[in-house]
Amino acid sequence: MARRISYQIFDMPDGRFSVTVTIEPDKTMVRTGFVTQAEAGAWVEGLRDIMAALGAPVSLAFPEYTGSLPLNDVLAFIRKAPTEAD
Repeated sequence: MARRISYQIFDMPDGRFSVTVTIEPDKTMVRTGFVTQAEAGAWVEGLRDIMAALGAPVSLAFPEYTGSLPLNDVLAFIRKAPTEAD
């Protein structure tokens, strides 16, 4: 059975972009060093083509955020998220 694959593009603090890919249930990889968001997007399209040949769909992890997410903002949000102990 093909596994679901999700990705998200992040703005890095140095001005570059990275792509985080998760293969369900528990494998995550990060590809860094893209100079432009378009370059990161082209890499994702290549991944999508390869995975389609294997019958594994590739989808955006957070469909409500179609652009890249600023990594520093995401990390700040995660750090502020309440825990079960709160």
